[in-house]
Amino acid sequence: MGKSKSTSTSKPVIHPTAIIDHRAKVGAGSRIWAYAQVRENVVIGENCMIGNGVYIDSGVKVGKRCNIHNKALLYRNVVLEDDVFVGPGVCFMNDSHPRANRIRSLRGKRWRVKEGASIGANASIGSDVTIGRHAMVGAGSTVTKNVPDFVLAYGTPARWVGFVGPGGRRLKCSVKRNGKVLLKDLSGKFKLTVPKRLYEQVTG
Repeated sequence: MGKSKSTSTSKPVIHPTAIIDHRAKVGAGSRIWAYAQVRENVVIGENCMIGNGVYIDSGVKVGKRCNIHNKALLYRNVVLEDDVFVGPGVCFMNDSHPRANRIRSLRGKRWRVKEGASIGANASIGSDVTIGRHAMVGAGSTVTKNVPDFVLAYGTPARWVGFVGPGGRRLKCSVKRNGKVLLKDLSGKFKLTVPKRLYEQVTG
């Protein structure tokens, strides 16, 4: 998913069955489809797509050009940076010790998905988790710890299993030197240097 070269000036398109609180801000060019709910103090950037039945809780921040697909659930204090993909049925959980009739204090807490990251369908993202730039989470995974930039993670609980480029393709080791590892995609056009220690944590 590439970045838009120009800023949209068109008004948001909101389906008549969607529920949008008057205190929410929806950016130009964004589309919100049937039965979605966007609560108070939500900010949605320009040129986003919010699918059928998506729930976006109070105070959530969504960057530009994000795709949030059908039935995804974004609970309070989630932050999505620009160009994030959230697959159908993804759930962001904000309480690691849930009990009935008890509300956890979320003051100062943030769940952040960084620029260009992708989360596959029906994944569950645990509380206090950050997903790094251009990282990728496999469908159906349960993420209980941070995912570094450009790392592929999947499983229950999710494990780090490799590296991916901005286009989502796997990266392969090219050179190991001076405590660092050079990774490339198959085309050789994208290159990434990571510490050897991180490479061994991910691939070991």
